[in-house]
This record gives sequence, structure tokens and C-alpha cells, in this order.
Amino acid sequence: MMNTYQVTERDQKRADSIRRQYVPHEENKMEQLQKLDSKVKLPGKIIGGILGVMGALVMGAGMSLVMVWGDMTMGLALSIPGLIVLLLAFLVSHLITSSRKKKYTDEIMQLSDDVVKKKEESQNEQ
Repeated sequence: MMNTYQVTERDQKRADSIRRQYVPHEENKMEQLQKLDSKVKLPGKIIGGILGVMGALVMGAGMSLVMVWGDMTMGLALSIPGLIVLLLAFLVSHLITSSRKKKYTDEIMQLSDDVVKKKEESQNEQ
């Protein structure tokens, strides 16, 4: 008995899609560069964000003491430190990111040079 199944283009695409899931993935230079860039920037964003939220909550609690309960002394005692923490969040974020940039500059420059050279080579071949 002969097989009468005809493979359609859609079936070939689906088979190829499934097959790609089982082929080991090799990272290219651009993916490495993007991961390294994220590794540099993400810690500063996370810590700065956490400090910013904490400062905003403390400042908001102090403001609500002033506005709702009329307790000016306690309200200012909470609001001012909260505002200071909120403002320091930007500085902390910048300092962390700057120190990580210094640490990874050589590696990022090398990877970006490799990516740019490959692009120039491919353009010259055309």
C-alpha cells in the first residue's frame, strides 16, 4: 500500500518550527552584547526603584499625617526623610550603573567592535 499523504508548505513550516525547539542555540555576538548591557544597567534600576518606592511611601505617609490628622510635627518628621531617600534613589542608581559601566567597558567595547566589523564585512561583500 502506498502512502498518499501530501506534505504541504504549512506542514513543512510547522515541522521546521518544532525542529528548531530541539536544536541547541548558539548565542551570537549581538545577543551577548545585549545581555551584558542589561547586566550593567539592571542592578542600578532595581535598587534605585526600590529606594524610590520606599522614599515615596514614607513621604506619602508623612504628608497624610499632616493633611488628614493635622499632625504637622510627625508629618514633617516622616516627609522630609522620605523625600531625602526618594532623591537619593536617583543618585544611588546612577552610581551603581556608573561603577558597573567602568567594570564592563572593555568587554562591551570588544563585543561591539566585533558586531560593527561583521556588519562592515557583510556590506563590503555585497
